[in-house]
Amino acid sequence: MKLISGGKDLSELVETITWSGDTRQVARTLKFSIAKNKRDKSFPAVVINGGDEVILQDDAGKDIFGGIVFDIDKSASSKTESYLAYDLMFYINNSDVNQIFDGTPETIVPGICADLGIEPGAMAATGVHVSMPCFGKKAYEAIMMAYTAAARRDGSKYIPLMTDINKVSVIEKGELCGAVLTGDYNLIEASYRSTLQNLINRVLITDKNNNVVKTIEDAASIQKYGLVQRVLKQNDGEDVTAEAQKMLKSEEVSSSVSGVPNDFRAMAGYSVIIQETDTGLYGQFYIESDTHTFSCGKSQMDLTLAFENLMDEKELENVQNS
Repeated sequence: MKLISGGKDLSELVETITWSGDTRQVARTLKFSIAKNKRDKSFPAVVINGGDEVILQDDAGKDIFGGIVFDIDKSASSKTESYLAYDLMFYINNSDVNQIFDGTPETIVPGICADLGIEPGAMAATGVHVSMPCFGKKAYEAIMMAYTAAARRDGSKYIPLMTDINKVSVIEKGELCGAVLTGDYNLIEASYRSTLQNLINRVLITDKNNNVVKTIEDAASIQKYGLVQRVLKQNDGEDVTAEAQKMLKSEEVSSSVSGVPNDFRAMAGYSVIIQETDTGLYGQFYIESDTHTFSCGKSQMDLTLAFENLMDEKELENVQNS
């Protein structure tokens, strides 16, 4: 494991490293702390400033993360200094775009990247033509609006992420990352939780006079768990069917696993194979968030898993696709 800044290997000074990602937070982060000792003149002096690039490499020298330092924390009484870096998706998520986009998602996204001075990588091919006004929207929203339009046509799920350190790519969300975690090998903990506390399996749509005009329900859920219904009122000329569909909730399940040693392939946006019989976690699961920790020569990864592959859909009323 190597941490490089300004062309210098800081590995011998590193106390802890936490490399993490979350499908809801867009940019991956790298938090690290390094030792300091100003009283010892022979102790290596390190200068890291805001805006400096940091690179994380594995033991074979392969680049795992590249990002920019945004936060620095120092204290006179502390023997360490802490830093927080984001990858270049930070700029995608925090920069606005202001134009009408016309083309396929795989041609629209490279144009967005070029405008922001970021190199585009591989783009998931859709062949779906999209025309959409995007005024004052975040670049990330524009990317997801284009790919949401495509997802509605081809049924795939998409997510943008950084590849080769500095390239924005879009992949099909949920691709197998190649990592396998088993209870008799590299799993050290696994948990499973299910709840019915948010159960809603019927929605009554009423008009302004409270007359029921439509019923949206999950018959299988009602048969299995019993009935919990809600009422949703719609105004004249309004259709809230889609909103009613989104209100339906059945059993909600969640899971997390921890494993050693670290497998850098296990990242948010991909899927992983889990084989753990005590919790019943056996098969393919989707990684919603990941945290890889390195400290004192030891490493561990913690993954939050999902049973369903969901996309961060972004819509705009005037989107047209063909």
